[in-house]
Amino acid sequence: MIYITGDTHREIDIAKINPDDRFAAGKTMTDQDYLIICGDFGCIWDGGSGDSFWLDWLESLPWTTCFVDGNHENFELLEQFPTADWHGGRVHRIRSNIVHLQRGEVFDIDGRRFFTFGGAFSHDLMFRIEHISWWRGEMATKADVENAFANLDQVGWKVDGVITHDVYLRDPMSRSHSVSMAPYGAGYCDIRQVLDCIEKRLDYKYWFHGHYHRDCVYLKGKRPSICLYDQVIRYDDVDRWIERLPEEE
Repeated sequence: MIYITGDTHREIDIAKINPDDRFAAGKTMTDQDYLIICGDFGCIWDGGSGDSFWLDWLESLPWTTCFVDGNHENFELLEQFPTADWHGGRVHRIRSNIVHLQRGEVFDIDGRRFFTFGGAFSHDLMFRIEHISWWRGEMATKADVENAFANLDQVGWKVDGVITHDVYLRDPMSRSHSVSMAPYGAGYCDIRQVLDCIEKRLDYKYWFHGHYHRDCVYLKGKRPSICLYDQVIRYDDVDRWIERLPEEE
């Protein structure tokens, strides 16, 4: 089984994937199952005891936890984890059953093909401090984009699901906040624009993203764009969940 959810922000929103709290389905999951987080994982933050506590807890759970990076991650720490090949794409191996799905990669997970691209602009940037609570790595580099296009070329631009933190420009959610590229300098790209180029060309069934702290679906695009925050949905039940989620206008 594959379950997908939105931001966990370490202890702030992680209760939604706790089998002893809000995620009852987790009680029946095994080491053959997966839970994918759409960015702002948050457990790679300061390298301290808080990170260790939550990584230990996640490692104790039976399934494999996968996440794309959001904007609230410590990218300097994240890049220190070993890179490995996993299910057809590149990951950072965090723990035995915790992996960071790197940007622009394609993974075959439980019979489904997923394209992943993390990162987003921090709308609260003015309250953050570089190298302590904010990192330029939250935004995509040209190398990330080139990697994405090369990997999508290899699969004929066809996948089952897309996992991102931000979302493509034509989804109204992406315009909820203004974005400035000024803090990043040369070599960085607006992720929303990158995703827009990819979405126009990509053949996919569902697009999953987080970042905007809402549970809703946008149905006026080419395929359903599903924003997740509190909900944890099973991939095989997505169509049923779409009927329950409020539609984004």
